[in-house]
Amino acid sequence: MTTAMYPGSFDPVTRGHLDIIKRASRMFDKLIVAVLNNSAKTPLFTVEQRVEMLRECCKDIPNVEVASFDGLTVNFAKACGATVMVRGLRAVTDFENEMQLAHTNHALLPGIETVFLATSIKWSYLSSTIVKEAAHYRQDVSQFVTPNVEAALLAKQRHGDV
Repeated sequence: MTTAMYPGSFDPVTRGHLDIIKRASRMFDKLIVAVLNNSAKTPLFTVEQRVEMLRECCKDIPNVEVASFDGLTVNFAKACGATVMVRGLRAVTDFENEMQLAHTNHALLPGIETVFLATSIKWSYLSSTIVKEAAHYRQDVSQFVTPNVEAALLAKQRHGDV
């Protein structure tokens, strides 16, 4: 049984992320969507909120689990028994940084392999940052996120957090 891990901040999860999750879930026996709790960043949503949003988004994908972690991604991968790291690539500009991370992860945990999935063209421009920016300016983001994420963004708007 092959366990893969798809790490990220998912602040918030977008339809681009979900595209990668759905495709990766068909490739591996188990996919752990790992939400990074990065103390160096100030996310819009708490790690618990991001985990809950992802669980709702992935509830119909039986081999997907959602968990959060602190620290190095490879340490969490090892603890989960993951042997594959899934990474999405939107554009050529992502490749250099992702390749550097893949080599570093492999150096730290020789048993881990990285699989790059090209984001579907439909979502190649999309990022969590773009979604947050659009939401900040009160734009309709329903085409970019699922209804539960849109509702969470609207709640943040009402409180002036976006």
